[in-house]
Amino acid sequence: MSVWSPLRLPLFRALWIGSVISNIGTTMNDTAAVWTMTTLTASPTMVSLMQTMSSLPLFLLALPAGAMADLVDRRKLILAAQTGALLTAIGMAVMAWLGLLNQSLLLLATFQLGVAAAFTMPAWQALIPEIVGKEQLSPAIALSGVGYNIARALGPIAGGLLIAALGPAPVFALNALSFVAVIVVMLTGSYTVTPRSAQREQMLGAMAAAIRYARHAPAMQAVLWRGGVHIFAAVAPAVLLPVIVHGRGWAASDFGVLMGCYGAGAIAMALLVLPKLRAKFSFDQVLCGASLSSAFATAIVAIVPGKMAMGCVLALAGAAWMSGLNTFSLASQSAFPNWVRARSSAIYLVVMQGAFAVGALTWGQITSHYGAPIALALAASGLVVSAILSRKLPISHVEQLNLSPSGHWHGHTLVNEPAPSDGPVLITIEYHIDPGEAAAFRAAMVHLRETRLRDGAFRCSVFMDLDDPTLYRETFLVGSWAEHLRQHERATIEDQRIEQAVIAFHRGLEAPRIRHLLLINLRDQK
Repeated sequence: MSVWSPLRLPLFRALWIGSVISNIGTTMNDTAAVWTMTTLTASPTMVSLMQTMSSLPLFLLALPAGAMADLVDRRKLILAAQTGALLTAIGMAVMAWLGLLNQSLLLLATFQLGVAAAFTMPAWQALIPEIVGKEQLSPAIALSGVGYNIARALGPIAGGLLIAALGPAPVFALNALSFVAVIVVMLTGSYTVTPRSAQREQMLGAMAAAIRYARHAPAMQAVLWRGGVHIFAAVAPAVLLPVIVHGRGWAASDFGVLMGCYGAGAIAMALLVLPKLRAKFSFDQVLCGASLSSAFATAIVAIVPGKMAMGCVLALAGAAWMSGLNTFSLASQSAFPNWVRARSSAIYLVVMQGAFAVGALTWGQITSHYGAPIALALAASGLVVSAILSRKLPISHVEQLNLSPSGHWHGHTLVNEPAPSDGPVLITIEYHIDPGEAAAFRAAMVHLRETRLRDGAFRCSVFMDLDDPTLYRETFLVGSWAEHLRQHERATIEDQRIEQAVIAFHRGLEAPRIRHLLLINLRDQK
């Protein structure tokens, strides 16, 4: 499948163009804002706070924003966030034009733009699979990476030229206009919205459900661990490039060209090479190659002689970065179902951003004490570890997971139907098992227990009847009747496959007996 194929979908094409325009405006704004802060104060602390104010909202708000994106219309949430960003950018432009933009207001505005991004990103990532479908998800993610690298290459250059010619106010104004592109697409585009649960969750409950899902989803954990290790080490060449360039006495223009080589390698990988790799190799094979290529480029970038040779090495590093990041993004989108997609995307973003930030800080500190070659050699070693994890912690199987709703849990026919808020509720299922197959049954129950816990149960156990060695009773507890009804809606085809593997051991004349029991609070009886 061509990397351009998602652009044949009118809504995705409009969204992609709008996101590129918006990202160019954002990178222009970042350049102008940091430059403006340097004109207001000579304090390195205040200048460094700009990056903190920009990234802090994602760490604080990504999970609540992801939960909200799973509870409300994602398009409306993006509209609200982008409208807030538009108003903030207009305010920055007006204050800069009037000469009223001081240090505190600039930090506040930067934080507000970060808040808007924090509420946009999880909803945006969850929206893309709904628009393009699973078959075109890989090229869609690759195109998103291309758009980001285009913005990262063009935005700072355009922002710097405009600041030099006209000052920061026009840059802030253009950033405001860039948000209009996304707002227009959100208002005019149409797509089929995935139905939300009939049993609405509360915000805190939705956040707890996301953490619970991540805790009991081995596939998602593997993606997070692998991605965190890889990103932590792979950021080193880009982060330390300014130190290397400055240490060789090269000009700032050389730094810009070399960063352009890094971005060009990433774009070329996404457009020309990655689709072919994806067609021939598994996730783990692609990631192993990306880790080893990145390790090679990272190890030699500080010692390679000449600008041209360094540009080639950086192009390889950029290509490996794009290959790894794109594959992890695709694997993450394949590792969780739609009901928790935005929340899980938020967790993924926090882990990746955290690995990026911690990696940048770590390699910077090592460089300040021991020099760039030592730091890069250690980072290259970390990337070799990332390649080894392709065998020790594989994730290729996530591509085969079918996490579409199965609908195989049917409705209840109960004498006493509890209220949605009643609970906790205990569900028991009785299996009659051939004692000779007990060990295999228990092994299958391990996987079924994971599905119960990640879909809503807070406890799941299996008991053997001491009087009847053929009788096993599965029990799981959920917090309320509404949460149990949500379990019915959350069940996927993969869950159904795991459940059927357990039921295959049942040797009773009738189907396994299911009972629902409601907790009676004896304290209320006093």
